[in-house]
Amino acid sequence: MRGEDTKRALTPKALMEIWIGALGCFILAGATGVLFRYGMLAGLPIGLMLGNLRHAHSHLMYFGWVTPALMAMIAWHLFGERIPAGMAWILRITLLAGLAAYIPFLLYGYQPVEWAGKRLPLATITAGLNILVWYAYGGAYFYLTRGVHHPARPWWDLGVFFLLLSSLGAWGRAVLAFRRVEDPFWTDATVHFFLNLFADGWLTPTMIGLAGAGNPDGFRSFPRWIWWALAVGTPGLFLLTVPPAGTPFGLRAVAGISGGIVTIALLAAVRNLFWVAPEGWRIPLVFLGLRALAELGLSVPVIASWALGAGLRIFYLHLLLLGFVTLGLMASARSIWGARAAPWFRAMSSAIGVLLLSLIPLTGLWPPAWGGRWTLQVAFIGALLPVAVALGMLGRILQELMIRTSGALPSPQKEAIP
Repeated sequence: MRGEDTKRALTPKALMEIWIGALGCFILAGATGVLFRYGMLAGLPIGLMLGNLRHAHSHLMYFGWVTPALMAMIAWHLFGERIPAGMAWILRITLLAGLAAYIPFLLYGYQPVEWAGKRLPLATITAGLNILVWYAYGGAYFYLTRGVHHPARPWWDLGVFFLLLSSLGAWGRAVLAFRRVEDPFWTDATVHFFLNLFADGWLTPTMIGLAGAGNPDGFRSFPRWIWWALAVGTPGLFLLTVPPAGTPFGLRAVAGISGGIVTIALLAAVRNLFWVAPEGWRIPLVFLGLRALAELGLSVPVIASWALGAGLRIFYLHLLLLGFVTLGLMASARSIWGARAAPWFRAMSSAIGVLLLSLIPLTGLWPPAWGGRWTLQVAFIGALLPVAVALGMLGRILQELMIRTSGALPSPQKEAIP
């Protein structure tokens, strides 16, 4: 694949464009989260609702930030200096589709919109468009990587498979809504199947692959059983976030076993990667270890019921998506394109750490007697910090683009991370 004909390939500049666009989506999604926190303090402008802001924030993080950025990183590792033009266009469309879903979720949420005498679920339609683009990506990925050998490829194969599989939950939820099925178990199960398999099945294995790809020689000796453990255990993880009281005993047992298997596998992955992955990956790997321990707690029904009731799901998601995935993507960008592709990495690590700490007073971990309005104020400041750092990052990158006559980021290099 590295020898692709120039008529069928594009230079890495296309991937850098995706990286910059995805970082812009991170800023927009983060700013939406800041507005959400502000709305809890002082109310929102007319026309906006907290629930819709939350949907717009989470979907843009999923669709516009982590997915296209991760796809671009994988493409660089697999195709090197030149990537197939078709893949580059799919990545651009993935980014645009993620942005297209933002406004409908922001303004309407999941509510239908009156248009031309019909009620159209615009947010659902645009979310479905993203899934169709994932299908195109999956087909292109498996077709174009035939014969491509890379030690991290099995991890990316697994992640892409789970990305496609997760879409069944979204379609299942749509079918239940169409048939007006209101059974709480099935409605919760389909939603969590999509969300959890996306996070645990798509993001986690592919990010492990990215961490190992930074040192391919060291990754070749990575224990194979970890891959098999995640392949077997991940599909059942969604049952851990379905309320235990409404989950049949047999399924709950499957969930607990799956959680135990995945916890052991992830802790082993952290242990094996910690000294193999590039230096910038150590902080994200620590967050992956914390996420694994949280998974172990959810495997116990009593603890799971308490955790869900205490509002720890939001903290858990941020631990994974910010602590592990976001910092891991930035560490990978620095490893691929040099430190100037993601400047202020330490500042971002600190900002995300503060954000995570600012969420704790909003959960059941914090004594109610110590609460108050100040907890919302702290959460607002915590949400603001990563956005401010990301704006500085993007500004530095764009400044670099203006200075360099080639109009591209630094050439790929193994630059030390300061």
